[in-house]
Amino acid sequence: MSIEKQPTGSVERVEIQSRFLQQSREVHIYLPHNYSPLYKYPVLYFNDGSDYESMGRMISLLNHRFADRHARRFLVVFVPVDKSVRRDEYHPEGSKHSAYVRFFADELIPLIEERYAAFPMGPARGIVGSSLGAVAALHTLLTYPRKFHYLALQSGAFHESSFQQVEAKGRELATVPIYQVVGLQEDRFQSASGKVIDLLALNRKMRDLLQSGGVDVEYGEYDHDHTWGFWQEDLPRLLDHFARHTSF
Repeated sequence: MSIEKQPTGSVERVEIQSRFLQQSREVHIYLPHNYSPLYKYPVLYFNDGSDYESMGRMISLLNHRFADRHARRFLVVFVPVDKSVRRDEYHPEGSKHSAYVRFFADELIPLIEERYAAFPMGPARGIVGSSLGAVAALHTLLTYPRKFHYLALQSGAFHESSFQQVEAKGRELATVPIYQVVGLQEDRFQSASGKVIDLLALNRKMRDLLQSGGVDVEYGEYDHDHTWGFWQEDLPRLLDHFARHTSF
């Protein structure tokens, strides 16, 4: 008796010559096993793309998910980052942050929608990030509110400038479904500089600020620390949320 193999998607690697970042960047595009250029798909973009692929085990998760023929299909774009410049690109006050956001919105998205069968509309685009990658995702959406419809924040390492921007532009997020999680053990997170930060309190503050502006936030706190084990475990919930809130 033969055992039917689980269908597997494919991952394509694409080089982008960025005039904003003044360098070539590689991104990885996951296509479901039954991807067809005859259809149009929503797209979910991930900051820290290589980490989501390896430590988040996203490829296996996506293969398993799309083996169900009833599952809503979408494309996933993993955007790797050089760890040596991660803070410069992701932090809202980083020296390369503005260039990274412009690369993401004005170079990456047009290329994906030119090469693949992606819906070329904001309601079909989402961004995901964890820790400082969540901050970069939030600020990308705040800078280009009409280009995105969905935002997922895992253990966001928010800064004062993030709260200021949400206060100033929060009304533009009113139509954006936001998924947000944090670990209960993240109340004493030690940053790379050695500073101890209460990420749990910062996430609660961000949730309250977003909700006070009329934003639909699905918020969860779990008994976890600031680790990939937590974010990996959370990914099925995140993907379910994205599928439910994508209207295509």
